[in-house]
This record gives sequence, structure tokens and C-alpha cells, in this order.
Amino acid sequence: MSTHGHRRNTELESARRRHKLTQAQVADSVSRHLALDPPMSTYYVSKLERGIHRWPNPVYRSAFRAVLGVESDAELGFYCPRAIGEEDDVHRRSFLGLGTAVASGVVLSGSVSEFLARAESPTPVPQWVGRPEVAHVTQSAATFSEWEHLYGGGLSREAVGGQLRWAAGLLEARCRTSVVRRELHAAVGNLAEVAGWMSYDAGAHDSADRYFRFGLYCAERAEDQSLRATILSDMARQAVSLRREDAIELAELAQVRDDRLTARERSMLHVVRARALAREGRIGECLAAIERADEHFAHSVTETPPWMEYYDAAEMRGDSGHALFDLVHHGYDPHPAIHRLDFAVHHHTPKYARSKTLSLIKSITLQINDDPGVAAHRGLEALTQAQDLRSQRVRNYLRDLYAATKPHARYGDVTDLRHQIAKTLQR
Repeated sequence: MSTHGHRRNTELESARRRHKLTQAQVADSVSRHLALDPPMSTYYVSKLERGIHRWPNPVYRSAFRAVLGVESDAELGFYCPRAIGEEDDVHRRSFLGLGTAVASGVVLSGSVSEFLARAESPTPVPQWVGRPEVAHVTQSAATFSEWEHLYGGGLSREAVGGQLRWAAGLLEARCRTSVVRRELHAAVGNLAEVAGWMSYDAGAHDSADRYFRFGLYCAERAEDQSLRATILSDMARQAVSLRREDAIELAELAQVRDDRLTARERSMLHVVRARALAREGRIGECLAAIERADEHFAHSVTETPPWMEYYDAAEMRGDSGHALFDLVHHGYDPHPAIHRLDFAVHHHTPKYARSKTLSLIKSITLQINDDPGVAAHRGLEALTQAQDLRSQRVRNYLRDLYAATKPHARYGDVTDLRHQIAKTLQR
């Protein structure tokens, strides 16, 4: 027992000593495992061993398990004091030792999330990686991408983060061949791109930035120009939405060596550049970029990398419609934007529900000035579609629509729409 009443964490200390590591070496290993900047301090490890802190965050716990070669938090003496108190080890173990006599009436102390956190058990990483593991990561990225397009990034971004951490562990294992090593980096980078986009859609921009940069690292190691361009274009889109000054620079960086890309990929990159130019009010350059995007798409073929399957005719028109939408704020005619956005609304397949809803809200935001009654009716349709989505971008677009309806609030239908938007945003 310490002088402050904390029970020393002998499990963590013993695990460290088994590996013949000092506290400083453990801190350094965990920092390198997580690429922490600034690195973890030796004092933090000391606090853990003295029992002052018993429940590091999930990322730290995972790193400690990896560095010290254990499979569970309990082996390192980690538990959540708020969930079960600071009782002795016997009492803590009996807390979850539920027999048939009490299983029908379990009462949990603390929050459910804290209780379940103690059930965390990491999936072991194999010592050797071959194509089956690469295929597993690739399929995971495809599945999460499908969910993200259908429901938005808010529901599954933590799940994809956990999957990415496991996949990243594969990069430290041995690969059967150098080709498999490149394929693994490409697959993990693709999963990181999906994780980044889901975080961006959910409004978690710091997480998105970290995932994008990790994905870019993997793309470089895989020597995958397509993946590199895709991730840089995602970063440019994020910069546009945050009104950062580096949006055009990122969009143009994505176009470096675009001769190695397919026509469809080049089309997408021109649209992203158009969106960056539109935010700056560079009308002529934006229109020229959209024209180039149209030309490349017209010459595109059906074969495309898996992460480009979303970029069909509906996505291309909707994406360029978003660029034209921003030009309206600089005096450009709104009708070309409405035409492209409505094409996207009518041609998006059901599995791209979020993209369809985003284009619909943007179109209504422009239409409200020409025909408030029709726009209000379509606005109620957009709200119905938005109910099943967990997307911060959708919420932001609804706020913009709400602001655009203010000059027309005297119309009964518009008043109803404003009321329904307010209720949706409050939920």
C-alpha cells in the first residue's frame, strides 16, 4: 500500500521486469508503438505502477499489452475503479464471477460502457502474413465503406478504428514475399482512408487527419499512386469544408503523376480541384476544371480500383454540382448547380443514401429562392432521408438550408419546413 492509499500495480511491474525493461524503456516502446508526439513520459508509467492511475485509455491499454506481450488488461492490473471500486483482487474477480444464482438479476456498478470495456481482449496478430490476411483487410475496408455510404460515418467509425489498429499490427509481422508486403500496405492504407473519411463525415477532424496521414504513409510504402491520389483528394475535401488555405495545394498535389491513373480517377481529381477553386471564387478556373472532369469521365471505362467504385455518373454530377453551389455565393447562376445536383438525386442508387441526401439538401438550398413552395416540399423529403443517417455533414447542410429559408419564413410550407429542421437538429 502506498502512502496515499493506492494499491501498487504489481502485475504491471512484474510484466515489465519479465521483459527486463526499465520504466523509461516501456514509455519509449509505447510511444514508438503509437507514434506519440510528444512521447509518453516515464512519470506516467511510474504512476501506473504505483496504482495512482488504474485505467489508461483504450489506445494506451492496447499498446501496453502489445509491448509487454499479454492478452488482457487484467494481466497488467488494469481495471476501472469507477466501475467496481478499489477493493482487493479477490473481490474484483468475484464481481464478474457470476453463478446461476445471480445471473437472472445482475446489477452493474458504474456505466455499461465501463463494464464492457473490461471484456476487451485483443485479436492476436500472426507472426507471418500472407494473402489471406491481406484479403481480410481488403474485405474489411469494403464492408465499412459500404456502411459509411449507406448510414454515414457516425455509427461505425470507432469500429473501423479498432479494425485498423489490428491491421496496422500486421505491418510489424513478417510477410511471405515483398509483393505481399506491398499489397498489405495498400490494403491497410485503404482501410485507413475509409477510417479517415468516416471520421471526417462524423466531424471528428483530428482523427480524420491522423488516419489520412497514416494512409498516405501506407500508400507510399506500397508505391500505390491511385491510393495516394485518393487520400490526398480526401484531405483536400476536408480542407475545403474547413475553409483552410491549403485546399488547392492538396488538390494539385493529388494530381502529381496523374498519367498513371485511370480516366475516372483523373475526373475525380479535377472535380476536387474545382471545389477548392470555387471556395476561392475563381470562377473561370473552376469551370475549366469541371469541363476537364466531364471530358475524362466521358472516356472512363468500367474497370476501376475498389476504392473508386463510388465515383459513378451520379457522384460525378453531384460532386461538380457542389462546386457550382459554392460559385453561386460569388455571383454565378444557380441553375447549372441545381441541374447537376438533381441529376445526382435521381440517379444515386439506394446504397449511396448519404450522397443522395447531401445533393438533395444543396439543391433545395438554391431552389428556395426560385420556388419556395416546391423547395419546402422537397425539404420535408430530405428530412425523411436524413433520419437514418449519422453524418455531421448532413447536419451542417441542414443548418445551411435553415438559414436560407429565413427570408421566406412567411410562407406556410416554409414555416413548417423550418420547424421540422429545428426539431431534427435538436435530436
